[in-house]
Amino acid sequence: GLQRVIDLRTQSEINNSPDVTIQGVEYVNIPVIRATTFGITYEKSDGKRIAEMLQAGFRRMAERGETFSLHMELLYKKFVTDSFSRDAYGKFLKLLTEPVEGATLWHCTAGKDRVGTCTALLLFCLGADRERIFEDYMLTNAQSRENKLAVLGKVKDFVSEEDLYRVDKMLSVEEAFLQGFFDEAERLFGGTRQFLRACGVTEKEEEKLRENYLQ
Repeated sequence: GLQRVIDLRTQSEINNSPDVTIQGVEYVNIPVIRATTFGITYEKSDGKRIAEMLQAGFRRMAERGETFSLHMELLYKKFVTDSFSRDAYGKFLKLLTEPVEGATLWHCTAGKDRVGTCTALLLFCLGADRERIFEDYMLTNAQSRENKLAVLGKVKDFVSEEDLYRVDKMLSVEEAFLQGFFDEAERLFGGTRQFLRACGVTEKEEEKLRENYLQ
């Protein structure tokens, strides 16, 4: 029943690994960020190539004095502060106010940060409480476990134990990341609803989302 796919990736990611075209399915690209730190497709790359790309990313973080946790916290804050990202969240939610007969799927590369924040905002619009939103977000670790183990298996012979631990962390989510996203929205805009207004989502559009998906 799939009828619409929303691709949250950058154009370089799409060029690296385009979606499979399915007849009758609408494809919409709404990039949430301007560029990617780790622009690599784990499924199609070998372990050595993945390791090289990841280690290059880790070096860049070290040069900026960032641990991986700090890097992720800054990324989630940037989702809030960057007008480009806010515009993307607005486009994503506005698109969902236009229902289709079948299912809509949205994805990024790892399916955890861009997808995680978009889904958290959608759940908020639908009236989910903070506990339910975080519960859904943390399901990422269980649902992506098989993929994470496959990536770790590919790179383990090419990285140190320390870097292997970093890769594990990189492919996981932590409550602190999403909490930082909401905290930044509170700090800058006074709350999640006010953040949605800054993304261009109106009260009527929130109501439309509830009408579409809570029946």
